[in-house]
Parts: sequence; C-alpha cells; structure tokens
Amino acid sequence: MSKARRISRARDKRADMQLQENIRSSDKPTPHADTHAQSGNDTVTPSSIGAETPAAAQVKADTAKSEAISSANGYTDTEVANLQQQIDDLEARVTALENA
Repeated sequence: MSKARRISRARDKRADMQLQENIRSSDKPTPHADTHAQSGNDTVTPSSIGAETPAAAQVKADTAKSEAISSANGYTDTEVANLQQQIDDLEARVTALENA
C-alpha cells in the first residue's frame, strides 16, 4: 500500500481533496515508454516480460487446429459408421421382404 493510502482522511475538505489527488497521482506510473522503445536503453521484449511470442502463439494455434481436425474426423467417422449400419439394416429388411 502506498504512503498516500496510509494517511488518514482529513476533516478539512481542501486537505481531503489534496489527499485524494495525491492518491490518484501515486497510482499513475511515471513516464518511461521512451526508454523501453527498440532504440531505448532498456528495451522490452515479449520474453523479458513473460508475454507470449508470435512463434509460441503459432504453435498453440497449430495445435488447436490439429486437435479440432482430429476431433471432427472422429465425429464424422462415427456418424458415417452409424449411417452405414442403418443402410445395412434397411437392405437386410428389403431383402427379407423380397424373399417373403
């Protein structure tokens, strides 16, 4: 918790407003984006902050695609097998009726 947050609220409205402004401004980061630019003195890379890299994202996307295709193929194979069984059953019934 910041120092500004530990200060108890004042009874004076102006002092309370100043305290609230101090709290708001203490929550804001200092300007430092220029130092993190690629030409800056402390560049930030995805790996240096634990962010996902494009290569890692592509691996995840490829894995998800492969799993989706595998799942879809399994579903389709099961449905085709079920339909084939129904066709076989109907052919057997037709044959039985023709022979009756």
